[in-house]
Amino acid sequence: MTLTISPKPKAPAPSGAQTKLNAAQFVLQRLKTWQVERIYGVIGDAILPLLDELGKQTGIRYIPCRHEGAAALMASAEAKLTGKPGVCMATSGPGAANLMNGLAEAQTDRAPVLAITGQVDAKEIGTKTKQYIDQQKLFAAVSARSEPLAHADALPELMQQALLQSVTDGAVAQLSVPKDLWAAPVNGEVSRYPMHLHEPLAVPDSEIDQLAGLLAGAQKPVLLLGRGVKAAKEAALQLAEALSAAAITTLPARPLFPNDHELYAGGLGMAGSEASVRLLAESDRIVILGATWWPDEYVPTGAKIVQVDLNRAAMGAGHPLERGVTGDLMQILPKLAADPRLMGMDRSAWKARIREVAGEWKRQIEAEARQEGTPVPPQAVIRILSEKASDNAVLAVDTGDHTLWFNRIFQAKPQQDILISGRWRTLGWALPAAIAAQLASPDRQVIAVAGDGGAVQTLMEFQTAVELGLPVVLIVMNNGRYAMEANRMKQAGMTLTGSAIRNPDFAMLAQACGGIGMKAATAGEFEQCLSRALGDRKPALIEVATAPVPVPDPKRGN
Repeated sequence: MTLTISPKPKAPAPSGAQTKLNAAQFVLQRLKTWQVERIYGVIGDAILPLLDELGKQTGIRYIPCRHEGAAALMASAEAKLTGKPGVCMATSGPGAANLMNGLAEAQTDRAPVLAITGQVDAKEIGTKTKQYIDQQKLFAAVSARSEPLAHADALPELMQQALLQSVTDGAVAQLSVPKDLWAAPVNGEVSRYPMHLHEPLAVPDSEIDQLAGLLAGAQKPVLLLGRGVKAAKEAALQLAEALSAAAITTLPARPLFPNDHELYAGGLGMAGSEASVRLLAESDRIVILGATWWPDEYVPTGAKIVQVDLNRAAMGAGHPLERGVTGDLMQILPKLAADPRLMGMDRSAWKARIREVAGEWKRQIEAEARQEGTPVPPQAVIRILSEKASDNAVLAVDTGDHTLWFNRIFQAKPQQDILISGRWRTLGWALPAAIAAQLASPDRQVIAVAGDGGAVQTLMEFQTAVELGLPVVLIVMNNGRYAMEANRMKQAGMTLTGSAIRNPDFAMLAQACGGIGMKAATAGEFEQCLSRALGDRKPALIEVATAPVPVPDPKRGN
């Protein structure tokens, strides 16, 4: 994953003079200047004063979740979708500990998240009092910064540092506040939002000129696009066409390049395409734009790689590097694409090769997607989803066997967004992510796709969606097992211990929560259920019985 700076605010929030605010009030005022609109959390004794202040104002909405881990996942998903910091909160002890999985997800995917946790009274820190734990040690592995508040007057600087580091580094920052300090007066200023965060990092034209000269010499170029290219996706398309380069995308970046374009070769890795593996192996220069995904098993060794990214730390991560350029892709890519030298070489043979390989791949997955049967082939589920999802839908995809099928079959549209747990790959991601996406984008269609193994991890957040009146649609692909693990165990000759799941009736659970619950046993029934759910605009769950079909390995073609 690559770093994305939050969008420029419409107008900077005004600064305040020396405040008469207590710590709880100051926290909320500071978050408002950063245009934070929501805080996700679970109630607890050590954060009651903060919840009290949340209830007295209207600028920030509190989202009560069923589990702190889901609250952190929601904060991460909102940060990924909007680029602005996501915020979650929890009480001391077990509440704080429950945040860990969601914060690890945010940290590994470089999502800017601020976690605010209550702590025991200051006089009891370090003692054996109930619910005490050294939170800085606890959060050290899942955050870039973790600080305790020792005095209310330190709050202005601590919050400023935490928010700045979170946004500029794409990282998790955590602040623990002793519960007796929430009411303490703060001597400090609610400072303005730092508008300089949005000043572009200008790359000298000489560097762009040298990069263009390097690319002009490529006979068989390939572009690998990640989510960091989102703001410059039109320029990325122009660059691909100027170079006659094959375009490959990471899963979150699928909507950033037209999936029906003759140069598009699909995804990369185990969930990717045979076409991408073949074209990468034949390429003489690979250009990585706004991506850090580089799966060793599916990429060529010793390849000539050029990388352009806003994040310096991404340069050459996990692969050799011929040349790296750090800067804003919005500045760099249009200038690259317009350089006449890129079209100076005849690449017609390479373009024909891309059309041949990509075309063969597209015909293959179209045939797969038309398969029928009971239980329903997962390819058919993804095909129907691809056809029914609106042009600007947000799709939150959980981790599991279905993730591979999604990347293999789904045909993304340019205005869609795909939210995944990229590197942490936690089960239970989809539903919390969908809830956050619907809150952040109330006018968009939001669909969560989960396997049965992932759905049970955070299923009670469906009740959260119902209480909030959010029209999210959760698709549960139920094959009665952890299919990815079961297939690997079977292939290795292992026993299948632990791979089977005895599932509840997902549809009845959804109904018990006050939402719509439906079941589908055939592709036709699933299509009808999905059409109804998307039309009703109410919280809905569709349980579809799917076959545990192994996903073909793109490297081996089987």
